[in-house]
Amino acid sequence: MSKIYISADLEGVNGVVYPHQIETSDEGYKYTRKQQHKELNCIIKALLEAGITHITLNDAHGRMDNLVLSDLNPKIELITGKPKPISMLAGLDESYDYVIFTGYHARAGSEKGVLAHTFSHIYKNIKLNEVSVGEIELNALYAGIKKVPVAMVTGDYVTCEQAKDVLKNVTIVCVKKAISTTAAICRPEDDLFEDLRNKTLELSNNRDSLILYTQNPPYKLEIEFINRNMADIAELLPALKRISDTSVVYSSENYEEVYKFLQFLTATIH
Repeated sequence: MSKIYISADLEGVNGVVYPHQIETSDEGYKYTRKQQHKELNCIIKALLEAGITHITLNDAHGRMDNLVLSDLNPKIELITGKPKPISMLAGLDESYDYVIFTGYHARAGSEKGVLAHTFSHIYKNIKLNEVSVGEIELNALYAGIKKVPVAMVTGDYVTCEQAKDVLKNVTIVCVKKAISTTAAICRPEDDLFEDLRNKTLELSNNRDSLILYTQNPPYKLEIEFINRNMADIAELLPALKRISDTSVVYSSENYEEVYKFLQFLTATIH
């Protein structure tokens, strides 16, 4: 049995450029949600055509209640809501053949990239073992520890370039090209869906060439907040060490602890 896991974010969906388009209270959110379902259903249909027998889809954005089960292909299982352990990769284990990141975005600190950030806009920069990372790297490393490679990433051009830099042999689908943080050249729908279908169909043929994204412990997580007050609050946690006016550092031999710790800060500091 072939098992595939999809982690579905929202900022990297075609046509999305403004924060209000991903806020549930805004009229623009209706478009975003509809577009996300269309892109996901295109990928899911191609996976099923390729003979995949089990697909897990994890709603990985914001409150993680963006996806509507009845609007998705009926053959998938959906993980929805929060909090949940390992957040964007909840339930991922060694039984999956590979993982797909959809609707992803560029990391915090990127010069360009539509709505670029890492987990939250409270962070100016996040480094792991002295290297700036985003959700692609942080999620791919957890998947790698679980022996699951990242097969495909969809998002804007900057996101796709960052994915190619760190994930060897990954397939990318660029849905739009960032002009600035809140502007992009969006891809024609017919062209995008054809590309999504064809590249998804090819994934099964490329499975043997996929490479795990791994790093050896210890793991040093350096977090730079957008203001010093946030670092003041984070510093109250005894596991953290203050290293500057806006930065703290956390170290562990266990990457799952690092990931959960970052999720805790994201959920509690505003």
